[in-house]
Amino acid sequence: MYNGEQDIEPTDVPESFQLVQQSLNDFVAINYETALGLVSQPQLTEAEILHYKSKVLDIIRNNPPLASLPKYLRDGREDYLWYSDFYDEISKDVYHRYRTFIKPIATITPSNYTTELSKIDLPYFRELVDLVSLERLCTKYEKLLPKPKLDIHQEEPQVKKTVVIKDAKPKSTKRSYLPKLGKEQYALLADCIEAIKLFRSKIKISELKKLLSGKLSEPLQVTNQKTLVYLFDQLMEVGYIKDTWVSVADGNKDFISFRTEGNKERYGDSAHYIGMQQLLNCRNRNKRESIVGLENIEDLIEELNKYTLE
Repeated sequence: MYNGEQDIEPTDVPESFQLVQQSLNDFVAINYETALGLVSQPQLTEAEILHYKSKVLDIIRNNPPLASLPKYLRDGREDYLWYSDFYDEISKDVYHRYRTFIKPIATITPSNYTTELSKIDLPYFRELVDLVSLERLCTKYEKLLPKPKLDIHQEEPQVKKTVVIKDAKPKSTKRSYLPKLGKEQYALLADCIEAIKLFRSKIKISELKKLLSGKLSEPLQVTNQKTLVYLFDQLMEVGYIKDTWVSVADGNKDFISFRTEGNKERYGDSAHYIGMQQLLNCRNRNKRESIVGLENIEDLIEELNKYTLE
């Protein structure tokens, strides 16, 4: 049984890096509101949005470790700094300074923003604040742009080209997990995976379908291997995927380890595929250790069973 404290979902992000993210969020909130106030009109033109995007590119050009931030921001990750490549790209000294960061006690306000920001002794921090603020600004106004009208006659040749390219691809050697899930069930599964932050990036329903049908083009970075095994074992036990899913995952090379200090020491900088033995070891550990996202997965299975296949 779980007590009240254990019912709170833990996170894979170390506490020190959570504090960095919280502090970054505090400064971005003020900077973003200030930027909004400088925009006089309710809607920006495409040219004006491109102008702000060019500023983002300038920041990245002068600060290469920030290059992956826009992608993870647009994925909607709360801990986007941790899940991005930022901590992989900075030097060991800078990484140590972020790891030992002490969050300011003062509440960040428009009046003390400049003073408090000057006290943050972290390389790239100011640039991070500016980049995130500009990205949020661009995202907000991009959604307000009028949707371009599609020219049906121009689209037809593109469809034909796509078919030709698809036919030319070599036959995949990957195997299917033989999923038995309907439309609503895929949506529930995707929501559960995102709730427990199982993968480094948010997974779309279309990607989830490709994974289970053996058509995934790139492996997924797993943040918690024990949780992955428990989720797939539960899906297997109720018949939603095949019994031999472990051998399928091993042969397909669908999963790789997410970056942690321990993994970097074990495997170096190269991608480490999670193989059969590792998955089986996680299955054994699940019998005696607590599992992150346990209640989410149990609730998921209950919800999945309410639906019948279309």
